[in-house]
Amino acid sequence: MEKRNLKLLFFSPEESEIKSLNLGFKKIIVFSVLFILGIFIVTSLFTTIFIKIYNNYRITELRRQNVVLATQLASIEQKMGGIKTKLKDLEKFDNDLRILADLPKLDEDVRGVGTGGSEDINNFALEELPVALKNKTRNANMNLDQFTRQVDLQLNSFIEIEKQLNNNQAKVRHTPSIRPVMVGYLKSKYGNRIDPFLDIMRHHDGIDIAAEIGTPVYAPADGVIIKVQNDRVGYGRHILIDHGYGINTLYGHLSKIDVKVGQKVKRWDKLGEVGRTGKATGYHLHYEVLISEHPIDPMNFIYNW
Repeated sequence: MEKRNLKLLFFSPEESEIKSLNLGFKKIIVFSVLFILGIFIVTSLFTTIFIKIYNNYRITELRRQNVVLATQLASIEQKMGGIKTKLKDLEKFDNDLRILADLPKLDEDVRGVGTGGSEDINNFALEELPVALKNKTRNANMNLDQFTRQVDLQLNSFIEIEKQLNNNQAKVRHTPSIRPVMVGYLKSKYGNRIDPFLDIMRHHDGIDIAAEIGTPVYAPADGVIIKVQNDRVGYGRHILIDHGYGINTLYGHLSKIDVKVGQKVKRWDKLGEVGRTGKATGYHLHYEVLISEHPIDPMNFIYNW
């Protein structure tokens, strides 16, 4: 079989001489392999150099970022120290408010719910960080978790204090605290006395304040009128107010009544006028304070005598 060769002709337009090169099949194969191998080696070399340069750049960039992160974490730790101090101040303020609201201080064990922190063991990304940076990041996460629970605890405490203060304020408005009659004098005190009609020792469930007929009688606290009675004996014309919190007040021997059952009244609202209706020996107001339906000395509820 005739062998076929590849003949390459080399010539120049400026020269007449033509040069030729005969290549056999084996030479073509070897040349092609060497050419491809050369391209592969050159490409691999450039790729290796590029990757090395890129990795060096990335490492330098990551180191720079680590420095920035470490600086930011240090700043965060410093700010957390300030937050911790402020939380301590809030705890002290909370204790002061609880005293004001007549609430017990939170026990240290209860406040301990905000301490300790918990490590996020599922955060595998932390394992890729340098040891020092990893530890700082874990501490920051634990502190943030601790602060979150402390803030929640403190918020709930403030809500409790607010409710208690509002309740106390409402209770103050509904607790008798003023003289129901602004003029006159104390005619008869609370306690045992000689009954003027029976001439025997009996318990007097309220106080008698002597005053002229028509003297205004005022509500000593907020409440609701639950009884308006016109009797010929006993308390005569009288009123009963429910102030809530188990407190009632009674006003007897009135000459005039200016309220009706179911009416809401506030402290200093006029209820009626002094008289001597019912079982009375002169113009006066019979005033009673009852706690859970038991008479209590009204003088304990008068702060402007």
